Amino acid sequence: MCGLAGATASGEQPRVHAALNALVHRGPDGEGCWSDPAGGVTLGVRRLITTDPGAAANQPLISPDGRFVLAFNGYIAGHRRRILSLREKGSVVESDSDAALVLAVLGNALRDGCDPAKPLADLSGQYAFALWDCALRQLWLGRDPIGIKPLYFSEYGSGNVAFASEVAALRCIIPAMPDRGVFPHYLAHLFVPAPATGFVDIRQLRPGELICWQDGKIDSRMIRPAVRHRAAGDNTVADLRRAIRQSVADAMDADREVGTLLSGGVDSGAIAVMACDVARERGQKPPPGFVMQFDNAQMDETPRARQLTKHLGIELHIVAAPDRPEEILAHLNDGLRGFGSAFGNPSVVLMQALGSAVSRHVPICLAGDGGDELFGGYPRYRAAGMLRYWHHVPDVIRSLIAGRIADVLPRGMARFVRGGQGRSADAFDHWNDRCALVELGARLSVPADLPGDLCDRMMAFDRRVTLPGNQLAMSDRCGMAYGLEYRVPLLGHEVMAIAGRVAAQGHLRGGAKSLLRAAIAPMMPDGYLSAAKVGFNPPLSDWLAKLGGLLWGREARIIEMLFADLPIMDRTRQDYWRRATRHGEQDMALGLWALIVWRIWQMHLATDRRAEIMRAKGSVDGSIKAVVQEVVQEKTVPKAAI
Repeated sequence: MCGLAGATASGEQPRVHAALNALVHRGPDGEGCWSDPAGGVTLGVRRLITTDPGAAANQPLISPDGRFVLAFNGYIAGHRRRILSLREKGSVVESDSDAALVLAVLGNALRDGCDPAKPLADLSGQYAFALWDCALRQLWLGRDPIGIKPLYFSEYGSGNVAFASEVAALRCIIPAMPDRGVFPHYLAHLFVPAPATGFVDIRQLRPGELICWQDGKIDSRMIRPAVRHRAAGDNTVADLRRAIRQSVADAMDADREVGTLLSGGVDSGAIAVMACDVARERGQKPPPGFVMQFDNAQMDETPRARQLTKHLGIELHIVAAPDRPEEILAHLNDGLRGFGSAFGNPSVVLMQALGSAVSRHVPICLAGDGGDELFGGYPRYRAAGMLRYWHHVPDVIRSLIAGRIADVLPRGMARFVRGGQGRSADAFDHWNDRCALVELGARLSVPADLPGDLCDRMMAFDRRVTLPGNQLAMSDRCGMAYGLEYRVPLLGHEVMAIAGRVAAQGHLRGGAKSLLRAAIAPMMPDGYLSAAKVGFNPPLSDWLAKLGGLLWGREARIIEMLFADLPIMDRTRQDYWRRATRHGEQDMALGLWALIVWRIWQMHLATDRRAEIMRAKGSVDGSIKAVVQEVVQEKTVPKAAI
C-alpha cells in the first residue's frame, strides 16, 4: 500500500515532494519520485511494504522498455499466480509485487492499442494508480471498481492535472476553494458522495473510473469487473464458501504479518474462521484478532469475540473505546484531516482509535466490510421487503395510524412506518436519508439507473454509493493514518458475483444474511450465528454532550454555536438538543453530530487559511496542527455560511 502524488506541469517537483511529505503516514517505508526527462510529468510514491521487500519493487516502477512509469497503491488478489502466468507467456515482470503485475498488464494492453479498462476488469483487489506513457504522452489515473482505494485529482493551469491519494496532499500542489454547496448532500449521506469533495477544484475518481489525460484533455471510462462463475443452482452455498476462502487466502498472501478485526458479528467472524483455516493449511500461526471494548454492556461485543477466538484458538487483543472528550475530539480532527472533507459517521472516532492500536501489532488487517451490503444485513432491507404488505392497508388508514404507532415502536420499525406511507420512492429517500433536521433540506445523491424493486434498489444504492463513500473510505483513512492496510475479502470479485446472482429477497429469506450464514455455519461455534446484530456504534448522545461542552462550554452556548445561521427557531433548537442528548433519540443525535462535525470542518478550513498566512509571513511554527490546537483551546468554532 502506498500514498501517491504527481502532476503534469513542468517544475512541480518541489510541490510533489511536499505532497509526499503529507503522505508519510500512508507509506512509512520509503519514498520514490520520477520526473520525465522530456519535461512535464512527475510521479511520486510513499511506500508501505506488504509484498516483495526487495529493491526491484521500489516505486515508481519503469517498464523494461522504458515506455511506461507506474505509481501504484493497493494489492491484487492472486498476484503471484498471475505473475507466474505472464512469465510463462514470455512477459518480463521484474519483481513479485502487485505493482509489477499491474505495470505488465497495462503495458501489454497499451502496446497492443487496447483499452486498459478491459484487462483491469480481470483484476480483483483494491487499488489506485497513475501510469505515464512516455511514447504517447498520456497520463492514466484509475481506481478499483468497488471504490476501496481513493484517488483525487484537479485540473489546473493551462490544461494540467495534479493528483494525490488524499486531499491534504493534493492541496500541497494546487490551491483549492472550499465547496459549501455540498452541505445538503453531506447531511443526507454523512459524507460527500463522489465525484464531489469538500473543494470546488478537486474531484475524487468514482469507483471503477479510469481517466486518460493527454494534451490538456481528459477522457473517462469505467472498469466493469469481469467474473466467470457457474450459473446459480443447488451449489450456491458451497460456491460461496469456496469463494470466500479463496479471497481470504489471497488477502493473506503478503510478506508481512496479518491480523483480523473482530466485531462480534457474522461478517468479521466469517473472515476470521477462513483465515485460521488458511493459516493452518499453510503451517502458519493463526492471525491475531482485534476487538473494541465498550463500557456499555449492550454495545460491547467482546464476549462474542472471546467466544470465537477461544473456538479458533487465536490470540485476542482488546482495544478500549475512546471516552474522554479530548480523546474523542483528537481522533475526530485526525480523521477529518485524512478525508479532506466533512465526514459525519461517528464511528470514524472508533476506527481512528482502532487503527492506532492495531498498527502497533500488524501492518495488514483483514476486515468484514461489505457483508451487510452484499448479503442483506441492514434492517431497512427487511423493511423494504415488507413494504408491499404494509401497502395492503388502505391509504387513509395508513395516514391515520402511522404517526401514532410509530411513536411506540422501536427505531427501525418507526422509520419503516413513517417512510412507508406513500410511494416506494418516498420510502427509499426516508430510509436512506441520515438527517433528522428537516429544515436543512438534506438531499440524497442517487444514481438514476438503480435496478429492480425497492429492496434491490436499496442494496444496489448501498453497494455503489454508501459502501465506498462511508465504510470503505473510513477503513482506508483510519487505517492508513497509521500505516495500516485493511483488506476486505468479502469484496473479492467472485464473492460479489455469487452474492449478486441471488435476488435481494433471497438474502432475506430465513433472516438477514441467510446465504452467508449457511456458508459459514459448519465452521462457527454453537450459538454464535443466532445472536442479535449489535453494530459498531458509539454512545452518541453522551459524546454530543461531551464534545459540545469541550468546544463551547455551557448548554446555552452549545445550542447557540451549533445552530448558528440555521433557519431553526430557538425553541426548536433547544428541543432538538435535548432530544438528542437527554432522551437519546438516535436519529436526532446522528443529525446533530453531523452538524457539529460540519462546524468543526469549517474550523479546519479557517485554520488552514491562518496557517497559510503564518507560513507566508515566515512563522517558525505555521503547522495546521498547532493552529487547530490553538482554536480548540479557545473553545470557539467560526461561523460558516451554509
